[in-house]
Amino acid sequence: MKKLLYAFSLGLVCYGSVSTAQAKIRDVTPSCEDVKLSINTVRNDRFNFSAYWNEPSVFPEPPKYVEVGDAIKSNIDQFKFNCPNFSVSYDGNIAEIKSSSIEEALKHISEYDRDLNLYFHGWYQYPNIKKGFTSVGYSFDIDTLDLKTSIYKAKEGSSLSSDIRFFEIPKTAIIGYKVDGSKLKPLLYDRNVSYYKDDMLEANTIDIFHKNNDEKFRLDEVIQRIHIDKANGLIKIYRNYPFPTK
Repeated sequence: MKKLLYAFSLGLVCYGSVSTAQAKIRDVTPSCEDVKLSINTVRNDRFNFSAYWNEPSVFPEPPKYVEVGDAIKSNIDQFKFNCPNFSVSYDGNIAEIKSSSIEEALKHISEYDRDLNLYFHGWYQYPNIKKGFTSVGYSFDIDTLDLKTSIYKAKEGSSLSSDIRFFEIPKTAIIGYKVDGSKLKPLLYDRNVSYYKDDMLEANTIDIFHKNNDEKFRLDEVIQRIHIDKANGLIKIYRNYPFPTK
């Protein structure tokens, strides 16, 4: 009898844990005409995703500003919503934006947020007074398909080893890509950039995989995978994803 009660109690605990996990992603109802998305990859050296909007207000009530996701004023970490022309979901690891086309999906991301930091580390030389800010990192622009560091774009077919502008990209940084489910190809390996843009421009689906066995700062990658499905107007950004072998 005791064993039966124990099993029943354990089942309730497990069921409660599953229900809690499933309940983390909250349905929200934004002001669809005003909602904006933020992809912040420089705060806390990690990938942050959020949505924000102003609720309709009636005089003399003050306008109500709402944030959800990884945002300072947010009480909801994981969220999803559907608007007439696009939908968004975020489970703390994967951010998904879907619209009628990839061009429409990109319109909901600010011009500055389309340049996604794959790796970033920033610090103050004098942290007590927050002076002398320094940072290292590199990014991939999902609009122009450029690999970048700071304001510089890495040229296809080039070696970064002798170019001081790309000192922030270490030998440990590896970027691979697949198009339309094909085999894995190198985009960046041993500080050499391949010819990859024609593949991506002609493809319907693009997958970009990133890893960096950081030996200096011992920090995780900001983003490990980016998935773009042009035909279905879908963009997915992964904080964590295992690097494929083929």
